[in-house]
Amino acid sequence: MTATVDRDDRSVDRVEGRQKVTGSAHYTADVALPGQVHAVLVQSEVPHGRVTEDSLRASTSRASAAPGVLYVLTPLNSPRLGVVPDELTWDLPLERRPPLSDLTVQHVGQHMALVVADTLENATAAAASFDLSYESLPAQLDFHEVADASREQVGPVRHGSYEPDHFVKLSEEKLQDVRGEEPAGGASRVAARFTTPLNAHYPIELSATVAAWSGDQLTVHDSTRWIAGERTALAAYLQIPEDRVRVSSPLVGGAFGSKSFLWMHVALCAVAAREVGRPVKLVLTREQMFSSTGHRPRTEQDLVLVADEDGRILSTEHHTLTETSTVAHFCEPAGLSTRFLYQSPHLEVSHRTARLNAPTPSFMRGPGEAPGLFALESAIDELAHRVGADPLELRIRNHADSDQASGKAWSGKHLLDCYRIGAQRFGWAERPLAPRAMRSDGELVGWGMATATYPGRRMPASCRVTTSPDGHVRFASATHEVGNGVRTVMTQVAAEVTGLPLSRVAFDSGDSDFPAAPYSGASQTTATVGSAVHAAATEWRRRLSALTSVGDGADLVALAGAHHEQLSFTADSDAGDQSAEAFQSFGAHFCEVRVDEQIGRATVTRWVAVMDCGRVLNPKLARSQVMGGITFGLGMALLEQVPYDADTAQMIGEYYLPTHADRPEFDVSFVESTDFGLDPIGVRGIGEIGTCGVPAAIANAVFHATGKRMRDLPITLENLMTPYRPPTAEEP
Repeated sequence: MTATVDRDDRSVDRVEGRQKVTGSAHYTADVALPGQVHAVLVQSEVPHGRVTEDSLRASTSRASAAPGVLYVLTPLNSPRLGVVPDELTWDLPLERRPPLSDLTVQHVGQHMALVVADTLENATAAAASFDLSYESLPAQLDFHEVADASREQVGPVRHGSYEPDHFVKLSEEKLQDVRGEEPAGGASRVAARFTTPLNAHYPIELSATVAAWSGDQLTVHDSTRWIAGERTALAAYLQIPEDRVRVSSPLVGGAFGSKSFLWMHVALCAVAAREVGRPVKLVLTREQMFSSTGHRPRTEQDLVLVADEDGRILSTEHHTLTETSTVAHFCEPAGLSTRFLYQSPHLEVSHRTARLNAPTPSFMRGPGEAPGLFALESAIDELAHRVGADPLELRIRNHADSDQASGKAWSGKHLLDCYRIGAQRFGWAERPLAPRAMRSDGELVGWGMATATYPGRRMPASCRVTTSPDGHVRFASATHEVGNGVRTVMTQVAAEVTGLPLSRVAFDSGDSDFPAAPYSGASQTTATVGSAVHAAATEWRRRLSALTSVGDGADLVALAGAHHEQLSFTADSDAGDQSAEAFQSFGAHFCEVRVDEQIGRATVTRWVAVMDCGRVLNPKLARSQVMGGITFGLGMALLEQVPYDADTAQMIGEYYLPTHADRPEFDVSFVESTDFGLDPIGVRGIGEIGTCGVPAAIANAVFHATGKRMRDLPITLENLMTPYRPPTAEEP
């Protein structure tokens, strides 16, 4: 049974909300340790080459003599660092080559030195005194030029291109997939190329690290979403046991993937702290974030749809060309959703990744799905127009009742309900089929829609329970609060299962000393850590019942306090049985766009989103997640691209983001159906699906308003001001 969720008593305010809005919440850059000093990075200015030793020595000498400078770390004096284990580099975007390994340069912004001084101002001035010379080498900056090059099999630095088999550790998420017989014919065919640019994460909180040693013990305060992985990587770089490394990250101020892994500056900060014997703080500048903490790489996607006379899909092809650096692996998995979203007897999906002299890319909100659904959902809209069908009706005709990729049944799928409810709330039935048919106040008005989808995932995790003599119970896990409300919903789960009031329960996160949890990403934290909290709370209640009589109206707080020692323990949760069913969240986006062709302005004025994400633990937080995701996708569609010079790879211009002035009127709701197939609390992830499908919905609305197809992101004013040309008799 399903129901539409709007707001109820589960909409608990964030437990750390007051601290955040009053400014008393502490983030990594707020850490101040006794004797702390400051570090500033020096970065390369060429995409490929070798820094000359003479210029590096001269610059180091000049910086070392500057006021307040304590130490200058360069490739000439850096301690030899270890290599990160293969399991963290072969299908994850951690760099294979340790920082400051040699004098070679692989991209603009590569770290060349770290200057440590008594104040930030002195460190900044000394770093600015560096004047490096380079022996330049030919740089690979165009993925077309290397797309057909051979692959180098070994070495920390690699060139050419390759075809990865699967997405990160998820071997079932195939990046190369062919099935079914190619159809002999078809009444309608759409073949189009879609491009997406380089996008930056641009979180509010700059990446920051504070490293301090106490004997042979290292404590790192860092803005990270994977303290366990960072601990492993740091131990490998520094060649020390993991139990000598502690990573603390209580609050993370936004991330979107830029803080999912250990980046080179963290290791250098730890090395510098060991060398100077004092705590070292390093805060990246906004400019350095563009080259040092990942980004969404460019994609070029070729999509072909073949359908019969009724618009039922006979064949789907989705081929993606994307890019990574020469020192790490990452493939933007744009075609994953195409493998299952619509019924298609014949399917071909492929991905090719070109290694460029560019910074390492990484996950960004909706990795794969966000750029991939832009292409797929735009092509579906083109197919609907070509066969003369309503875009929503065409999607319903091609609805997939099971997961074609695995052959499994869905654990729960209510996409048709999302379509129906969203269409009703938006008023979709009033949409004219022809483009350029609606105007208001001199502007063209268009209505567009797109399907949203994102996997449901779960990994093993653990949770510690500590009961105090006063009956207060604290749950703890080495997960992260990245602004999505993890501490709040974990507290709600713990209170619900134990039967305790919310005021007597707390949840702690962000410390590697807590029981293990995976990285916070892939919309898996609630299902993963929530399962561990559920297991711990269930065991807590079982133990309490075994120790004393727990009847209706019993004072659980007093009983717990009396037995606090027996009610303190650690519980584990595995990944659950994911062999029999396929786990996926779905949704539908509907939007209204107004276009002023005279000045090339597109404004998103109204948005309806209906999501199917299993049980909704906190509707208030869930709705905020979706609204944030839609805004994220709006920026991707209309504003965001990293501008750079194609010859020098240097950044030029500015990076534009949506503001409150760009915010549409939101109508966000959920079709709730508790899904116990994935986890014992019945949830699937919400954090990423809000972005997925958004750029396509906007592009489709722009077409409905103007009659112009937008196949390249972002949609610029030049695109919108291009004169409209009515289609010929041979064109749709």
